Amino acid sequence: MSGWSEFPPEIIHMISLRIDNPFDLIHFRSVCSWWRSCSFQTFRPIPSLRCPLPPDAGGCGDDCHILRSRVYLVTSLSHDPPPFWLFKLQEEENGALALQSLLNRRTSSQQGVPYPSLLIDFLNSQVIELVQEHVACYTYWCDLFDGPGSYKCEQPIGFMRLDGENKEFMALGRLSFQGLRMYRSFEDRWTEIETTSGPFPDGITWFDGQFYVIDTAEDKLLLVEMCTRNLEEYRGPHLLAEKGWLEVSELNEERNDWIQMDDVGGRVLFLDDHFSLSCLPNQVPGFKPNSIIFKGVLGYYGHQVFEFGEQGFILLGDIVIL
Repeated sequence: MSGWSEFPPEIIHMISLRIDNPFDLIHFRSVCSWWRSCSFQTFRPIPSLRCPLPPDAGGCGDDCHILRSRVYLVTSLSHDPPPFWLFKLQEEENGALALQSLLNRRTSSQQGVPYPSLLIDFLNSQVIELVQEHVACYTYWCDLFDGPGSYKCEQPIGFMRLDGENKEFMALGRLSFQGLRMYRSFEDRWTEIETTSGPFPDGITWFDGQFYVIDTAEDKLLLVEMCTRNLEEYRGPHLLAEKGWLEVSELNEERNDWIQMDDVGGRVLFLDDHFSLSCLPNQVPGFKPNSIIFKGVLGYYGHQVFEFGEQGFILLGDIVIL
């Protein structure tokens, strides 16, 4: 075979069917006219994966399914300095794509306002997938004030694919269970997991083939803690904003211990309830190196920023993006 353009059409088509990212499919079809003619023409929606809850889950339906969202960084290559956009796409239960707000899980229809539209020239742009988040969605049945009723629940889970076709997978979550359970698709059942740290974790993720209850950044496993000098400062929103700080520790797997870090390696961290991601400062101009952007706490409904070397937190809206 003398070149990529002479790949057999059946192999090209088979590869295109396995691409589960719409932007990767665009780039794949842009290699040459031969690849474009032999590949799948449009992104094929993939229905959400199912993980029915066990009968003893109590008050829950058997409609439990997993929704995946991805955060993308788009950088224009035709401007200097290059502008950038961060946005999140969720794959709905039927496989359709919906634009979500970056640091929460609400779509434009749920917000009740249209999100701004954007025309992107992909031939002159770089698209990078930064992170994925997974949540389990299910119906919870209960007795309400006016009689029996139900409502939809969403819970963050740890998710791990076991094959290239995304058919076999594992999920770890608390959901409606009294404690952690793991779902294995090849067993089609949830198994109770015994833990020593308590049955109600704040968050779950996976790293290097294992599940953790920690945030991840790059190829390191990080623990981010909010600190104050006393309980009074922690409980007072204004004192916390003025006096608080964040400490970051890295997991040392050989020693099975957390090692406190002086900074986050010059990167910018975004922390949310359902996912975390990191970027280089030149990818997100306006943020200083070693900054952490996180959801506001204790009286602050926006997002706040912590900069290493500074004391206290500032509001995200007070930062001027150049």
